[in-house]
Amino acid sequence: MKEKIKWIIFDLSGVLVYPTLVNPAGYEVGSRYFEPKQLEGIFYEKDYKNNMLGLISHEQLVSNYIKKMKLDMSVEEYDDVLKKDVKPMDGMETLMQELEPKYNLAIGTNEGKVIAKYKVERSGVMQYMSKIVPSYLLRELKPHPAFYKKMLKRLGAKAEECVFTDDRKDNVHAAKMLGIVGIEFANTAQLKQELVNLGII
Repeated sequence: MKEKIKWIIFDLSGVLVYPTLVNPAGYEVGSRYFEPKQLEGIFYEKDYKNNMLGLISHEQLVSNYIKKMKLDMSVEEYDDVLKKDVKPMDGMETLMQELEPKYNLAIGTNEGKVIAKYKVERSGVMQYMSKIVPSYLLRELKPHPAFYKKMLKRLGAKAEECVFTDDRKDNVHAAKMLGIVGIEFANTAQLKQELVNLGII
């Protein structure tokens, strides 16, 4: 196994960074308070899917959501909350330091341009990445097979040369169906153990 693998590919949210806008304490913007569900709801909008596909801009996404939810905040204020809420996944940078000398590391993520930028910058692992492959460039979303095929083309890699880890079972299953080694992510320690089991570490 180890001899074949050249690339280790990571999902972004839920793997390299913790999910955002889910703090049960809520969020304060100036003198205003917002519950998590008021802000997190953007991730379930059709506009969010279109933003991940590169069909609408980030500003359109956020401004449409603010208007729909009647939130007393600006696009800039929403972005500020979102950016500050991105937290690196515990232990991930240490794992990257162990993997990067031996493998090419990449990110394969369903994200729009701006949100991907926020999350990648605040993940703490940008320096270890050889490639970032977001859905807005591919115009495809996981778990559609086309996402993985286009991702492999951008990496210049064969399926059997890659390990892919994601916190969503359906995304991992889709990768496996194409011959990519798939690992469903629970936490960094579990991921490392899975890589040990595969003989990669």
